[in-house]
Amino acid sequence: MPSKKSDIQLYADECFPIPTVIYLKSLGYSVIHAFDRKLVGKPDQLHLKESKGLNRVLITLDRDFIYYEQVSLGKHPGIIVISAGSATPNNINKICKKLLAIIGKNLVKDSLIKVSSSKLIKIREGKIVSRKNLK
Repeated sequence: MPSKKSDIQLYADECFPIPTVIYLKSLGYSVIHAFDRKLVGKPDQLHLKESKGLNRVLITLDRDFIYYEQVSLGKHPGIIVISAGSATPNNINKICKKLLAIIGKNLVKDSLIKVSSSKLIKIREGKIVSRKNLK
């Protein structure tokens, strides 16, 4: 289980590895994968709409979502784009564990969060709102 009660609920698009979804669920996080919703092979816009409809933060490895940093995500639960040097589930698991231990839904709401193994950048309407180093 997460060390603190997590209030973040995630929607993983088709680019997000299923082994990482299973890993996050084993830690007690609430995650729905696009596969569960029969949305594999669908456009990014549909994943964005689905995550909003489910009131879940969209989590992805798809760098196409970085283009949404200029868009207003008002009334959207938010987007997390993970940029990993190596996109193996083990590496993604490590980044997610560090990330999810320090964020909640209020940090992500209406924002795009870009995450790497060492840093988190929060962007809202094209402007960097905050930066944080990940330990």
